[in-house]
Amino acid sequence: MSKILVSIFLSLIALNASSAEKFTALTGKNVLTEEAQELPFASSPATVAIFMSAKCPCSASHEGLLKELSQQFKNFNFVAIHSNADEDAETTKAHFQQSQLSFPVIADARSHWADKLGALKTPHVYVFNSSGEIVYQGGVTDSHVGPSAKKHFLKEVLEDLQAGKTPRHKEGRALGCYIQRAENS
Repeated sequence: MSKILVSIFLSLIALNASSAEKFTALTGKNVLTEEAQELPFASSPATVAIFMSAKCPCSASHEGLLKELSQQFKNFNFVAIHSNADEDAETTKAHFQQSQLSFPVIADARSHWADKLGALKTPHVYVFNSSGEIVYQGGVTDSHVGPSAKKHFLKEVLEDLQAGKTPRHKEGRALGCYIQRAENS
């Protein structure tokens, strides 16, 4: 069975499990500071977790939009998760230093979070409420190239949450580069 089919199968299992599962926090080592990072969901009305890559042009094309959203929705926690096993620590650190995201980037050792949540591509977003339930998962936008998007899924979900409404989107198609997992993840 190919790696892609195995990843899709694992993602479907994880998605079914995670849809009912509640999480308390996202944890990992900060890519830039190398310090342990913990983002408890209860500390914010919503937490936006974005799987990102240091090499994927689709991921990079959404960085500007994500910076804008993190500034516009300051009452929500934002965190990037880096899961790609084929991107070494040096390259990853250099990319995220240069991109100057306004939120932390955590390393996802052995694709733990990617497997647990079912993330397949970068960028792939998960929005959690303060109880740790997933209220949205999918793409940031409807485009491979963020600035040319016609539909801004994540922005609309965050607007709804900020207004105290149920998000109009529960999921959206994630477009981008496949997350390369470690051989034994």
